Amino acid sequence: MAPPKASKPPRDVAELGRPETPEETAVRKAENSRQYRARKTVNNLIYSLLATLGVVAIIFFAVPRPDIPKNWEVDYAAVGVEAQSSVEGPLITPDMPAAWRANVAKIDRVDGLPVWKVNFLTPTDEYITYRQVFGADQAELRRILEDRVPAGDLALGAGQTWTTFALNSDNQGAEPVDYALATFAFEDAFILTGSGTVEEFAELARALTASIAQVTP
Repeated sequence: MAPPKASKPPRDVAELGRPETPEETAVRKAENSRQYRARKTVNNLIYSLLATLGVVAIIFFAVPRPDIPKNWEVDYAAVGVEAQSSVEGPLITPDMPAAWRANVAKIDRVDGLPVWKVNFLTPTDEYITYRQVFGADQAELRRILEDRVPAGDLALGAGQTWTTFALNSDNQGAEPVDYALATFAFEDAFILTGSGTVEEFAELARALTASIAQVTP
């Protein structure tokens, strides 16, 4: 028969210089167990979070998504070259500085007439919509501009005169509300509407005047 196993002596408590009492042993073991469970809980939370992120990443890369353009800007000059073949007569595209950007450039239709439409974002972050309405007359111009009334003429060189329009004709001595410009060439109407400044309207109209002059016989 094997001799009985000797009991392990109590652990010395360094701070006290004596063996720890049974009560102190129980407290120490309980604290060790608590710390172990706390560390295990934190580790489990980290592992769960990493697993969740992994599942999200798999779903994100696995689900097909349509290609979203990184830049909304439209090369209106290139679109104008392509659109020329779809209309009769010269299609006029202004040559604007880089600060002028376009987010729309297309052939549209108004009352059955083809329209070359470009929506410009101006250097002041406003907009001006340019339309060349093919075959439009004065009556068609009035329909497009709705209740705007003529407010005067604006000569921008090359023998081209633009008519200014304002929604509020009683706004004497101030810049008109809902400003617009229009002129005729090649039996087409050229119309500018939007929220840009009067100076920006004039800059765009001046560029159009120069482009019109290049193809005028």
